[in-house]
Amino acid sequence: MRKIILFCGWGWSASSPLIYTLQRKIKYAHFGYTKNFLYLKKPYINQDGELVFTSSSSVPFIIKKQIEGTWENFKSFEPSSHRMNLPQDLEPLRDFPVENLKELITGEPTISKYINFHIALHDHVVSKGYKSVGNCGYKRLYTGPNVSRMRIQATREFQKAIMSEFEVKCLFITRDPIRRAFAQYMNAIQRVTDAYSPEGQEYNRYKLPYQLDVINYLADIDYCCSVYGEENVHVTVMEELWEGDGTAKKELSQFLDHPIDELYKNLYSPDRGHLVEYDKDVPCQAFAQNLYELTPSMYYEFKKKYQWVYDSWKERYGSLPLYWGEPIKRD
Repeated sequence: MRKIILFCGWGWSASSPLIYTLQRKIKYAHFGYTKNFLYLKKPYINQDGELVFTSSSSVPFIIKKQIEGTWENFKSFEPSSHRMNLPQDLEPLRDFPVENLKELITGEPTISKYINFHIALHDHVVSKGYKSVGNCGYKRLYTGPNVSRMRIQATREFQKAIMSEFEVKCLFITRDPIRRAFAQYMNAIQRVTDAYSPEGQEYNRYKLPYQLDVINYLADIDYCCSVYGEENVHVTVMEELWEGDGTAKKELSQFLDHPIDELYKNLYSPDRGHLVEYDKDVPCQAFAQNLYELTPSMYYEFKKKYQWVYDSWKERYGSLPLYWGEPIKRD
């Protein structure tokens, strides 16, 4: 049966280096033309009564640039970029029929078009030596207490369709919850600053947040286990994968049934916080991270507020992962 790996997160946890590892280093899964290919975004019922979707605006943009031959290296080294459009990413796709891309952007986006595209992509990359196709961002399409019945229906139809054609594996990567959330906040502040800065003027809306988007990882992990089966879900910890004793890398290799000889460069490990510097090999990781230091006192203030996240992890797994629950140590 065909294989697909759903990369389930989370951002600012070295998700890019891990995906680069899967695609560039160990040639396990190929993710197509970019990291976040959000083809199925918002569901609605069209005038013919069919369940269809909107796509992220980046999807038709990327497809059109690929068709015209200008996607390769397009803004690949911008500080905010994780487009995965280097020659090494696109080389396996040079003879992938362009008709598959044209079909995606002809008419309205549907689940069946998504599935058909990934079937074709899977068969193509497997012929190039990969074991799986990959996709990022679909651990579940829609969540929350106010989700409409249509969105729940869309999620269920997506899951049914993908499991009918693929052996699905879900991969999560986690990071110390506060440091991950602070990195996300810095990124958001930079984007606001860039969007609203008058030309030629300094403009900064930065202020210390009262709250951070600290995630209780267990909810999404449990959800995917309930849908795809515990044996098809793997959770790795960034700090342990790159800095641990090798156990995390061995466990990931066993889950994939594929050797991992080398991990891709990860600027967050060892964690340098606001001292991280731009690196063209991982341009997205340094974006906005130098805006402000997450000092030990700030870290512990946030930890008081979000201690329950750490407690729930410890209750589930017996202990906290490497370096979790403590601020960055400086030499």
